[in-house]
Amino acid sequence: MSGFEALHRELLAWAEAAAAEGWIPPHDLQALREVERQSMENLFQRHATRPLIVALFGGTGVGKSSLLNRLAGEPIARVGVARPTSHEVTLYLHRDFQVERLPPELPLAETRIAYHHRDDRRLVAWLDMPDIDSTEHHNRELVERWLPYVDWLVYVVSPERYSDDIGWRFVQRRRQRHAWLFVMNQWDQGSPEQLADFRRRLEAEGFHEPVILRTACVEPRIEDDFERLEGTIRDAIRQYGLELLQALGVQARIRELQDHAARFDADLGDDGAWQAARTDWQATARQRLAELGELLNESATATALAVGTGGGKNRALDPAALARKVWTQRHQLRWQDLLTELHNVLLRHDLPGPPAEQALQALTLRGEERAVAALEDALAAALARPGTPLQRHLYAFTGWLGGLLPLAAAGWAVFHVVRTFWYGTLGEQHFLGVNFAIHAGLLIGLAWLVPWLLHRRLRPSLARSVARGLQGGIDAAQARLQTALDQAWQQLVERRDAQRTALRAIAERFADTDQRALQQLSGFVARAPADAT
Repeated sequence: MSGFEALHRELLAWAEAAAAEGWIPPHDLQALREVERQSMENLFQRHATRPLIVALFGGTGVGKSSLLNRLAGEPIARVGVARPTSHEVTLYLHRDFQVERLPPELPLAETRIAYHHRDDRRLVAWLDMPDIDSTEHHNRELVERWLPYVDWLVYVVSPERYSDDIGWRFVQRRRQRHAWLFVMNQWDQGSPEQLADFRRRLEAEGFHEPVILRTACVEPRIEDDFERLEGTIRDAIRQYGLELLQALGVQARIRELQDHAARFDADLGDDGAWQAARTDWQATARQRLAELGELLNESATATALAVGTGGGKNRALDPAALARKVWTQRHQLRWQDLLTELHNVLLRHDLPGPPAEQALQALTLRGEERAVAALEDALAAALARPGTPLQRHLYAFTGWLGGLLPLAAAGWAVFHVVRTFWYGTLGEQHFLGVNFAIHAGLLIGLAWLVPWLLHRRLRPSLARSVARGLQGGIDAAQARLQTALDQAWQQLVERRDAQRTALRAIAERFADTDQRALQQLSGFVARAPADAT
């Protein structure tokens, strides 16, 4: 049982962590927590082995206590005469297996323990269970508490009450958890037709060739199958071994764990659904980001126009403030709508929504930060290096010409003034007149004016620089947001793959029990003796 408990703890630890992240729904986790984990070994901790626990189970008045008394050869179980007839559990076992304490869910005060000295019965402990159809709710609770500790159920009916619904519901629910024998007690009042009808009912519930024994606890004795009641169990112990019989219930619990693991695996979604969701996710992201880009362009155009008409062309602009003017609350709401739509993509494909919701919620503010940062970086770069590269070079060149050409023209005029003056004093040339002064002034003025006009014309427009920077920022913002969404998807898939890998590693450790031997045992239990009818 320790192997089952270890598997259950490991699967439960995985499920609790997965549920905390939203990969599996809470009700699936709760179902795993409710899996039976009780161990009969707790009753016999001082012993290397324990007996096979065989329980007499059935409704009121079918004679379970009388049957146990006949098995014991003495009146160890109380026999009632009115409903409900049984208010306690009677445990009948060999003296070698002294029970010092019971698990807390099995009250010692409501359990009668009787010991015997017969070595031929040493490996079997019999339980007389309370009536399952009792009008007292506590009786049914007591049965529910004991059933997980039972290896073999002997379902006792009577010719009068073999079709009661309450008992059948228990049979249906626990059919795979125990080895089974069926006893029609009070056979002195029964008929072959009733036995045949009972067999048909069992086969309809999935019991193939069920073992049905006839018993009668009356005096004088009549011919019945009482000797086979213990004989069938002893034969099974000899043929299959005590440990294998005790493992039948454990294997049923392991199969239940396998079912839970398969359900968890389905909760994680299959690869086809994830691939389809990825295609929808990417298409939705591209479409909505394009629409968001159009809205940002409108806002960028208005911002650039405001800069161009604001006057003060030499004023310093704050890229961060301009970026915040472009990304407004309207754009933030559109971004949040996009994240919500991506979350709905997973829900449409029946994939776990909470992990994606957590990842997308983290992008709500991070997306705004990335977009604003992209706009700010692009604006800062555009304002630091306004215009095109050619325009910047021409602008610098005309600024240089605006200083050089007037100096060159002035130098040329000075040169001619000095030279003419020198030759004039020697009488070799006339002194310069008014015409030279006018033309020299015009030359110097034009040498300054033309480069100045060109320099002014080539000066990069602040509004156009802002517009160009914002356009680059919008493209960068869309790229950053797309990257953030791609990363969120990738992280989501990687986390899902890690969850599935861990789950399947646990599932691979299930089913260590010898399945073939258990199938043989099931066939032995279901095979009725040839003369049982």
